[in-house]
Amino acid sequence: MCCGACGSEGTEDGARFCNACGAPFSTDDADVGEASPDRLDDLATTMLQEQAAGLTVSETARRDASADGPITEAIMWAEAGDALDPVGIERGPVTDPTPIDLVGAWEPRTAPTPAAPDAMSTTAPTSPPSSRPSTPTRPTTPAPASPGPAVAVRMRPTVMTAVGGLLTVATLLAFTLDTLRITTTAPADLLTAARSTGVRVGTWQAEALASNLGLAGLGIAVLAAIGAVGTVLGRTWGAGLVGGAGLSATGVGALAVGLIEQPVAAATRFAELGATEAFTVTIERPLGYWMLLATVAAGVVTFFASINEIFRDRRHDLNPLIAAVGALAVLGAALGPLLPVDPAVFSDNWMIGEGPGTWPTLLVIARLVQIGAVTVGGLLGFLLVRRHGLGLVLGALGPMSIMVATTWTDLGSNPVGPAYRNPGGGSGVATLTVVGTVAAAALLAVAASIAWENDADQRNR
Repeated sequence: MCCGACGSEGTEDGARFCNACGAPFSTDDADVGEASPDRLDDLATTMLQEQAAGLTVSETARRDASADGPITEAIMWAEAGDALDPVGIERGPVTDPTPIDLVGAWEPRTAPTPAAPDAMSTTAPTSPPSSRPSTPTRPTTPAPASPGPAVAVRMRPTVMTAVGGLLTVATLLAFTLDTLRITTTAPADLLTAARSTGVRVGTWQAEALASNLGLAGLGIAVLAAIGAVGTVLGRTWGAGLVGGAGLSATGVGALAVGLIEQPVAAATRFAELGATEAFTVTIERPLGYWMLLATVAAGVVTFFASINEIFRDRRHDLNPLIAAVGALAVLGAALGPLLPVDPAVFSDNWMIGEGPGTWPTLLVIARLVQIGAVTVGGLLGFLLVRRHGLGLVLGALGPMSIMVATTWTDLGSNPVGPAYRNPGGGSGVATLTVVGTVAAAALLAVAASIAWENDADQRNR
């Protein structure tokens, strides 16, 4: 039949609308019968799906919506920005199962209005299902918990811990066990007469050789033990303190071995005296003597083991001026025992004699060993300008300070200073040694306080 609006003739007879333009036919144009429910349902569903997909409704549907007829009142258009799900379209209750009623009962969803900033929504809108394949969500790594105000210290023993422990034990044994035993069968009157030449019989320990050697040995053991604990706690000064204590053990132990040779030399001269009655002199060196030799060797090994730890301390933020002055003070304290007293000369420091009043060979060597150990520990420790170096200075200078203090104040029955005594001098300690030791100790305290403040500032950052 022919459409009166557009002139199209492709419409079937009996249709109520033009297939080309959608204009309704009047009853004069065609025999209007009952409208096909299937055609109305298909048209309404197509338009709803186009609107749900966000497409523009076709011009044909718009003309249908503006034309007179039952669909004009039935279809209610949603807003342009309303996103609808064509699968999940909700429809109201159906009383009359006709296509017009189904379309008319549908209520379009409106776009949600933005809530106020202080409003709390109870339900979240359901987003339409995505056609893209879902990708697995990468697991989120939990953020590390922030440390509390107190951080646990990690305990980790090192090689220097074992070395420091062995040095502590060896030093305690060496300075507490018997080191010399002399006995004789000579008559009492002859022995009494020989006492004026320095002959003694009995048993010697470190304190019998010099009243302050036992205290110096105890100081070495304590410093070595503290250094070993410092290495367990990861402190850089710990290994230095163990190394410095090793230098002190070498110097003080060598001095004790050298002092043992004095009563031995006197007993040997006594045995060589001619007498009307034969007698014997027995000289024994018990375990303590060999422990002294072992302590000397262990001190050398300990120092060289600590050198490996020097450059692990990468913080050299101490004052170089204080370090330089401290090194000069240590040098003065070490050179003090070498100054001769008139009429002696400087070369007497290495002159060896066998008569009364002269120094035995081992004592001459022991003096130089102790002076060298103090010099190396003090100079190297200060010039490193590191915390390791501060520990090295403390370990090398601490026992020497004990000997200086006890000799200067004449504390004990027969104290000796560093390197025994000055050539040509009596008991006592040189003034240069006292001044240098006090200055070095004061500068060490200043450098340690600076290091403490730097560490405190580092922790507070």
